[in-house]
Amino acid sequence: MSIDSGFQVDEDPKYGVVLRCTDAEVADQFEDFLSEKNFVLFNTKFQGTEVLFYFGQASSANAVEQLLKRFEAELRSDE
Repeated sequence: MSIDSGFQVDEDPKYGVVLRCTDAEVADQFEDFLSEKNFVLFNTKFQGTEVLFYFGQASSANAVEQLLKRFEAELRSDE
């Protein structure tokens, strides 16, 4: 399963790095990946059909993209 198209990483001047996910099931799996396997601090918010992950000012878009790559690799290895 490829998740690239379901995620979008943005930087917001007020909130820092924000990750948008359009698939609620994948977002739930990603949330488990962040909290149970990587101990990453984040907040989530539901906005319409999207799940938003807020990583804050101390994070970088590159670091979040690297987490996404690790998450995608883990999903592939579970198939």
